[in-house]
Amino acid sequence: MRQRTPTQPRGGFTLIEVIMVIAIIAVVVSGASFGVGALTRTRLRSASFRVMSAAQYAYSRSVTHGTTTRLQFDFEKNTMAVEETEAPVTIANHEQLESDTGGAVDPWELARLRIEKPLDREPPPISEFSPITTLEGEPIKRYQPQPIGDGIAIHALVTPRDSQPRTEGEGGVYFFPGGVTEHTVVQLKDGSDTVYSVEIHPLTGNARIYPYAYEPLSDLDDEGEVRDSL
Repeated sequence: MRQRTPTQPRGGFTLIEVIMVIAIIAVVVSGASFGVGALTRTRLRSASFRVMSAAQYAYSRSVTHGTTTRLQFDFEKNTMAVEETEAPVTIANHEQLESDTGGAVDPWELARLRIEKPLDREPPPISEFSPITTLEGEPIKRYQPQPIGDGIAIHALVTPRDSQPRTEGEGGVYFFPGGVTEHTVVQLKDGSDTVYSVEIHPLTGNARIYPYAYEPLSDLDDEGEVRDSL
């Protein structure tokens, strides 16, 4: 009687098994990518809300205390601070300052300088800003320079006084006692260069968040008025 030869184990994988493995790997990778993307977007939203809250506080502070308040951004350190001054402030653009800095100029000191040295081309005097303090004069830590967000960088600062978006050095958003500020956009980005924008309204200090690089100031007409398209 003939004996049946035992079946030998198969070697390798069938085509269906290979396809299933590839499909499983694709699902795992896409899920991981989705999770990382969701995490970075959450961080961007959190940082954007932080800027929004700071803008609302700075606006309220300027109105209730009668001071000029500003949000000061440091592009190198990716930090934001709230500062104020009781001195009079005039905002100068990059042409008036004869440099690319832009900033808050003390108008009285500037007038005195122009009278005393009419031909002098040195930079005008800059208004001094100081940290927000308690009633005892102690600086409040939460308003001193703080990171804009975990893994988040300041991408650009778009203001009417700068001919081009500011992308380096330092820049500020100014809030005046009369209840007005600059029409400003603060752009933030994460490690994957995803950009969120925070637009600050010039009359109310309220802010709006956009999940992309928003630059409404490019739509300003020659008189500085916002067009209806906005």
